[in-house]
Amino acid sequence: MKSPQKNSKERYQQLEHGYALLLERAVKTFEDLEKKSAPVLRHLLDTAKDKAVELEELTLEEAEQVKEYVTHDLHDAARHLIEEERELADWLRLDLLLVERQLLHNFSTLAELARLEFKHLMKDPRHALEWHTGEIVGIGALQCESCGKQIHFHKPGHIPPCSGCHGTCFHRAHI
Repeated sequence: MKSPQKNSKERYQQLEHGYALLLERAVKTFEDLEKKSAPVLRHLLDTAKDKAVELEELTLEEAEQVKEYVTHDLHDAARHLIEEERELADWLRLDLLLVERQLLHNFSTLAELARLEFKHLMKDPRHALEWHTGEIVGIGALQCESCGKQIHFHKPGHIPPCSGCHGTCFHRAHI
């Protein structure tokens, strides 16, 4: 296992890598399941998280944190897909040609499952519609709550302070 003494850059790189890894593992597990019921998404992410810890790719703390980041993004994507009745591409607000094909496939697959589970997801009091500097976010665009400037993510990455006003609170930029 890697040393717990990581600098900030190494830690963010590890969490960004972990984000993509959990998506990939959850999709693999999902494709092996025949039944799509309410607890499936949580089970998929828990299984992917446990595997990352077992293989010592992430510490338990890092894996839990990454699972929360993935869940947060999937909850918001599901809300958008149902409430706005729009396509995932609208939620992402990105040129889909710039997004890694496998990452897009993995996120799209789990976003569809999250959409199917939307009623259950909204009952979770931890479901929030805002992101903060220092968190890891998946593909898509975030908009600064203070000044409206957008940040675009073509792969999982940590959220920096707003380059326009140094704000630290963001929401999804929707069309």
